[in-house]
Amino acid sequence: MAQQRIGRIQWGDLTFGPGSRYHVTAVEGLDDMPDIRSEDMERPGQHGDYTGPDYTGPRVIQLGLGLRADSPDELRALTLALRAATQPQQQPAPLQLLDQDTLVYGKVRRRSIPYDAEHLWRTGTAALELYCADPYLYSLEEHAATTKSYSPAAGRTYPLAYAGTTVTNLVMNPSMEVDTALTDPYDPGATGVTRVRTSGSGQPGLWRQVVTPGTTALSTSGITYNLGATITAEQTATVSAWLRTPYAATIQLRLRNSVTGAERVATVTQTAINSVWTPYFAAITAGPGETFDRAVISITGAGGAWAIDGVMCETGPVPHTYVDGDQAGCVWNGTAHASTSTRPSLVVGTNRTYGAAGESGRVAATNAGAAPAYPVLRLDGPVANPAIEQVNTGAGITLDATLAEGEFVTIDTRTRAVLYMGTSPRRSWVRAGSRWPLLMPGNNTFAYRGTALPGSPGQSSLLTITWRDTSL
Repeated sequence: MAQQRIGRIQWGDLTFGPGSRYHVTAVEGLDDMPDIRSEDMERPGQHGDYTGPDYTGPRVIQLGLGLRADSPDELRALTLALRAATQPQQQPAPLQLLDQDTLVYGKVRRRSIPYDAEHLWRTGTAALELYCADPYLYSLEEHAATTKSYSPAAGRTYPLAYAGTTVTNLVMNPSMEVDTALTDPYDPGATGVTRVRTSGSGQPGLWRQVVTPGTTALSTSGITYNLGATITAEQTATVSAWLRTPYAATIQLRLRNSVTGAERVATVTQTAINSVWTPYFAAITAGPGETFDRAVISITGAGGAWAIDGVMCETGPVPHTYVDGDQAGCVWNGTAHASTSTRPSLVVGTNRTYGAAGESGRVAATNAGAAPAYPVLRLDGPVANPAIEQVNTGAGITLDATLAEGEFVTIDTRTRAVLYMGTSPRRSWVRAGSRWPLLMPGNNTFAYRGTALPGSPGQSSLLTITWRDTSL
């Protein structure tokens, strides 16, 4: 729950606030309204103005820090680390206020670390100024809602509507809050993959594993997690994890047999550089005669170290929000951090949230902020001429396109980019007269419709909406 005290602040790999050597002494500009850019005009020959809509300019946030060390040399190390983390930037980076559930994107434009000879034995001060071209304040949690396209004949199923469902995580040590027991580096090419347990910015806890690939270019690196129950022949399991990578990569989620080495693999291509925690999941089905007792998450890319946390393996094809026994409403089914864990029912607001089942082809999305949010829409085929309608506002987008099985389109309503398979621009597919949807504060309802392709009964096309609660 968000709190009034500032608490911990995450910038890159540095954490400011309680538990760190960087104390937060002041924050300015976070709750202030940015300067207004008005569109008012004088009324000729009359008192007053004609007033137009108000828009905000960029947000400027100033941080005051107190550096606390045990020796002059340690104080110098803190100073150098802060200086290294606040270099001029090409693109905005996330500033996360972990205890206030707030995320902003900014660039460090000013840095002051004064030299005070009277106090430099072990204490110092610093001041940072961040320029946020995007003035919005976002929630740390990214929400998601999913529905199948409307199909009156076949009826509807909602694979992600699961309130009240008991969920068990088979991964015995899914988060790094205690140690790395029951996990191992995954190094199929014997290239020297290494990992280290580090603190400060885990997901969902405070610890995570940082994996460093081997020396071979584009080598595969990952982590193997022991399961507390075996996935048996022809059984389906869903593997999910939170990853933070500073580069584009091919992500693979696997089930593995520790004795035979046999694997079942699902591949996700990350199509954009991503420096914040992002969830990935895939459903994997064991073949005839196969059994698996390990879950593996790996990536292939040439960009250096990456981080992983919050790993989950559950039976069935439906992904649920993350579970481990340390969370409210969850229990360990044996020794803490060395057994499976269960949540008897869905805990609302934990990690990702999904729309409740409603009428066919409809899905709800709630923006808990105070300003309109820009959703990202993903359409997965097979479908022809998909149409998305925002019922509560009348906005909507129709694409003059056909998506086969395995093809998808992402629509960013902020940038108005339409990307086929996440990379190829297809803005021309947007039908004339479409209105780009905005998630208004409160409840929003979307309807998804499309034409089924020949040979694709059951209308398996999916609409996935992702967003963050947004305020100014």
